[in-house]
Amino acid sequence: MEIEVKDVGEHKVIVVSGEIDLYNVSDLKKVLFSVTDGTYPSVVVDMKNVNYMDSSGIGALVAGQKKMKAHGGKFSLLNIHEDVLNILRLATLDKFFTIIESEDDLL
Repeated sequence: MEIEVKDVGEHKVIVVSGEIDLYNVSDLKKVLFSVTDGTYPSVVVDMKNVNYMDSSGIGALVAGQKKMKAHGGKFSLLNIHEDVLNILRLATLDKFFTIIESEDDLL
């Protein structure tokens, strides 16, 4: 898994590539927790290049969402691969997260 952090307007965007699983989720958690501390009004996780995510990845995203909400910020998922979106739908988490279809919708 590779992680890149960038600014897009008022959003802090975390671009994740590869698989998110038990073996590498700690890297994602470190980045998520460093940007969901209330410093940024909006955090967006770009998942265009993530084609697999297990329950540990879902847990990391849920924790990031809750932390941002506690600070009054917005947390969104962007460009979700269909396979990952199906996992979120099965767990009804597609209603829990704000899902953005394209980067154009950020601006």
